Amino acid sequence: MLLAAVAASSVAFQAPAAAPLQTRAAVTKMALEDMPGKYALAGTVFDPLDLASKYDVNWLREAEIKHGRLCMLAFLGWITVDAGITFPGEKFEGIKSLQAHDLAVENGSMWILLTIVALCEFQHMKIILPKLDADWGDWEPGNYKFDPWKLDSPKRREIELKNGRAAMIAFSGLVTQCALGYEAPYF
Repeated sequence: MLLAAVAASSVAFQAPAAAPLQTRAAVTKMALEDMPGKYALAGTVFDPLDLASKYDVNWLREAEIKHGRLCMLAFLGWITVDAGITFPGEKFEGIKSLQAHDLAVENGSMWILLTIVALCEFQHMKIILPKLDADWGDWEPGNYKFDPWKLDSPKRREIELKNGRAAMIAFSGLVTQCALGYEAPYF
């Protein structure tokens, strides 16, 4: 009896049988199948929430790349500040990353950051919004044609995508550990 209960409970942790992909617009389906960095399980694209049929896949990839890049920078910035490397001046001395937000709000410097981020985001939206649910043409998500050292390659794009995914998880963990009271090196 106990063995049967244990065996039956293990079924709860198994993934459901893979359902065939639903028919989507040819542009979206082709883009999903050809995108680098996808994780294939049993020959199908891993999309348990079926987001690819509900949203523009290129927009999802654009958001993934943007958030990955931001988290890579955020992780580097957090570690740098906690290592004691800050802007010059007395108001920045002795600040740890967890307290930096509150202090920036108090002294008004957060408005500068908010303005810069808002300007960048408005510029980004001017490019991306017209492409939503339309033909993206030759625009590749995340590619802003800025490559002064000519390092762009399909392999580097995939590396950036996977490092961005890791950075999103790493930054979340870093902030959580710091908020729980762990000092650098956070373990």
